[in-house]
Amino acid sequence: MTPEPDELYETETEFDEFGVDSDDVDGYSAESSPARGPSAVGPDDLAEDAAQREGSAGIEDDGITGRPDPLNVITTMRRFSPLLVGERWKLVLAIVLYLLEVGTTVITVAVFAYIVENVLVDGDLGALTEPMLIWVAVSLIGAVLSYAGNVLGGAVTEKVLLRLRDQMYAHTQRLAPHTRSRFDTGDLIARHSSDVEAIDSLLSSGLISAVVAIVSLVIYAVAAFVTQWDLALLAVVLAPLLWVIARWFGVVVKRASRRERYANGKISTLIQEGLTNSLAIQADNQVGRDRLRVLRQSRRWRNARMSEIKANAAFAEAVTIAEVLCMIAVLAFGAWQISTGRATIGTLIALTGYLGYLYPQIQTLGSLVVDVTSATASAERVAQVLDAPMGIVDADDPALDDPTVVADASDDDAARMLTEPVMGPVADTAAFRFSGVGFSYPGSTHRVLDNADLTIADGDFVSILGASGAGKSTLTYLLLRFYDPDTGSITLNDNDIRSLGLPTLRAHMSVLPQQVALFGGTVAENIAYGRPDATDEQIRRAADSADATEFIERLPGGLDARLAERGANLSGGQRQRIALARAFLRDTPLLILDEPTTGLDAKTTARIIEPMCRLARSRTTLLITHDPQVAALADYTVEVDDARLVRR
Repeated sequence: MTPEPDELYETETEFDEFGVDSDDVDGYSAESSPARGPSAVGPDDLAEDAAQREGSAGIEDDGITGRPDPLNVITTMRRFSPLLVGERWKLVLAIVLYLLEVGTTVITVAVFAYIVENVLVDGDLGALTEPMLIWVAVSLIGAVLSYAGNVLGGAVTEKVLLRLRDQMYAHTQRLAPHTRSRFDTGDLIARHSSDVEAIDSLLSSGLISAVVAIVSLVIYAVAAFVTQWDLALLAVVLAPLLWVIARWFGVVVKRASRRERYANGKISTLIQEGLTNSLAIQADNQVGRDRLRVLRQSRRWRNARMSEIKANAAFAEAVTIAEVLCMIAVLAFGAWQISTGRATIGTLIALTGYLGYLYPQIQTLGSLVVDVTSATASAERVAQVLDAPMGIVDADDPALDDPTVVADASDDDAARMLTEPVMGPVADTAAFRFSGVGFSYPGSTHRVLDNADLTIADGDFVSILGASGAGKSTLTYLLLRFYDPDTGSITLNDNDIRSLGLPTLRAHMSVLPQQVALFGGTVAENIAYGRPDATDEQIRRAADSADATEFIERLPGGLDARLAERGANLSGGQRQRIALARAFLRDTPLLILDEPTTGLDAKTTARIIEPMCRLARSRTTLLITHDPQVAALADYTVEVDDARLVRR
């Protein structure tokens, strides 16, 4: 979302935190702004900042996607536990390996205490060989166990992240258009990356750490009590204190984490928007204004991040102080016991050794409470995407499968499942009919189409006219089944399109959108995007048919030339001709041209008209356009007027 001008300004106090003059950011002066003067910071701005601070106490609401449902640790584990299917035994084995490694540390502490008691105190160096060999052997075994546990636990972690990323991307790609538009692209990227990774601290690595810490704490506590129960009793009073500290800091960190995740998503959105529109920003002399937007959101992210840092730092220091105080008390009491003959130096050494391992486990549990609580903020953002309704999908669509099915498959099996959908017969003809079609976009009461009728015979070249917002592109959405009509039906070759699988239906169609979609890769790969099994000769013929060969041959590498992002190294006409070549190669019986000449000059338009008409004349074609001259190329015109389809 692009903020309104009123959202782009801050008070001097706010920018003083950056050491930047709010009236002159990157050469931008508020006094010279055509939008508002330097005194225009008023109640709306202050109210917005107040709302930002107030909203930071809970879950952010951007006014579009709404507030995600709050999750706690239990509900988050329940929600995402299917991602652990088939991996739970690995989790258990990793935990067992870690606990065996804990057992080796107990042995090494006991060996060290024995050495102190029987070698160092007594001065018997001859007794050193055997315990030293045991110490080395046990340490090596512990190292192997720790390595195996780390590798196995890491494998589970990465498998969970792979499954979640695949599930989330598959779901996002199938969101209904109106639902997808509610999420900013940059924010979605942040949810797919940092938010997904944060959930790992709940599902795998966090679960392993929690179980290992709890069991280890019990093991070390038992060892300490066996060694000297009264000293151990004094030591373990720290545990409930640390738990209280962790719970309190967890609330603070979750609040800050929600703000930080939200702000991080907004920064990604602003940067993505700024980079995409970089030329327009420079041409309109708005570089400073654009920088100001990112700077403002970065400040919000920094403030939230600093809240997290302060809370975590305070928690760590509080735990350290508590540990030191408890250790001093144990040493003082232990020294008194040694002086009175109730304990030996070896006993005190062993006890402090066990406490040296026990306290970090308590601190780990406390840190996990804080980290896991923070991760639930990310879980809320991921769940908000996964709960967003998908558009029309087939019952056998891989997106509906258990998230393990595709992610766990081999490359060959995944390729088969994802690129070889179940297909019905694809006809060579495309005659379609709208019968009493009524349609409103979800959540809207406005009828885009109302009892609309239209019959298009196979081979017809039809132009679709209508005012902006009349519903011309809606026809495309309905034909592609991004949506189904509320009333009436649409048939293709006398078959209701709802009875056709989506791959079968869409195999009948080629769409040239208003904004040509070009992808990273070579020119040849882009031409063959809709038909990846095409031969080099077929690609060359398609380029010839689209009148694209001449400019392609001038590119370094020709068809093997790599395109810049979104084809930025090509002109608008060149991008359009690559799209035409793609349609020639795909060779479907129905062609949809959505404003194919928008943004092109007269000379470029004239050049693409001939190949476009040649492509259109050999199949059923819908031409959506505002240009009467281009519309005149069609056999006849259909106008979208007052929610009806009227043939002219």
